[in-house]
Amino acid sequence: MRKSIMFMSVLSAISIQSVAAHTHSTGFYADKESNQVITFAPQSMKLKEILNTIGDSPYPIDKAGQGQVYVTTRNTQSLDIISSSTLEIGDVIPLSHYPRSVTYNNSKKLAAVSGTKKAVTSIIDTTTNEVVATVGNEAIITPTDFGGGLATGHPYWLSDSLFLILDRARRSLELYEVSSHQGEYVVSHKFSLATPTSVHHILAAPNTSGSDQDVFYAVLEGAPKQGIAPGVMAFELSDKKIYQKQIKLVPTLDIDVQKMGAHHASFHPDGVHIYLGSNEGKTYVINKVSMEIVSIIETGTGNGHTTMIPGRMLAVSTNHTDTFMTVIDLNTHSKIANIDVSPPASSPSRKTQSHTSSFDPRNDRYFYTAASDDGRIIEIDLETLTISREIDMPGSYPIQGTYIW
Repeated sequence: MRKSIMFMSVLSAISIQSVAAHTHSTGFYADKESNQVITFAPQSMKLKEILNTIGDSPYPIDKAGQGQVYVTTRNTQSLDIISSSTLEIGDVIPLSHYPRSVTYNNSKKLAAVSGTKKAVTSIIDTTTNEVVATVGNEAIITPTDFGGGLATGHPYWLSDSLFLILDRARRSLELYEVSSHQGEYVVSHKFSLATPTSVHHILAAPNTSGSDQDVFYAVLEGAPKQGIAPGVMAFELSDKKIYQKQIKLVPTLDIDVQKMGAHHASFHPDGVHIYLGSNEGKTYVINKVSMEIVSIIETGTGNGHTTMIPGRMLAVSTNHTDTFMTVIDLNTHSKIANIDVSPPASSPSRKTQSHTSSFDPRNDRYFYTAASDDGRIIEIDLETLTISREIDMPGSYPIQGTYIW
């Protein structure tokens, strides 16, 4: 493991400059190997602060409440709290389980944090940063499908009061309801829905109305050991229950199923097409109405995320185990170019590209991401399709985080 002190000795030679008043945006990346959070100003591409976490092994960083983010420290039963204005770690939130990731309910000011070893979720009141309930299955169980050994996927709020625990080992979606009376919270289980394979995350179509607002889409990770390909499952919320509607598994054709597996999917700005990346290096474009594949795009190995940039009708594919990112034309569902961002990873356990990417909503010419194994935060010019600027941090491993614009 790389030592934090080595990382800081490199950073001591870098001048952390003050950022102009118009560049208050902040990018956050966790470095789980050095137990640090790297913060920087995207518009100026200058480092802000390097924070030593209180908990061990920070990974996801998520917005949670007004003026703060939660750092998920996966080897500690707690979350670190960072002020997004002062960039200081002020406190920790004790948990009864190891945390996997956080999702925020802006309407109720509640955060849900799921578990790594148990299919449980804690609900946190972000106004007080206190846990108000922990629910789920307390048995330790390890998934065997694609996507690793974490017990849960990303928690998801279906509504202001209903959320899901994605039980990866038992291949189920567990629906819970949060209610409150005079400041007291009650969380109750409502329904279980079996899934063909483990589910990593849930997404909803943008700009929906009517009954379409109650339809959601689960990313099926696939089960290589059983020869099951990844895909998408549509399901509907009705009367505090969830029902399966349609399932689309991607075709294997001449592909080795052992190399396949899905991580995240994204909706096209039209709200109709789902972009599903798969580990073997393809992006499958699925029409949500017919649940048919309308295009297959050659991207890169470890394809895990597709970032949509609606103003330019472009998308950028993160290829976690490849040396390039892929730029896609959203008008034609076709590849435009690959952009080289890093050399091959130094070991099979490390990612070449981070889980988190973003773009400035006020100037979408520039796309921001990290070449994790190489220790670089990079800016890509979407007009020239080249790396325009970067922050080089030898010895660091910026793997996952968030951006506050």
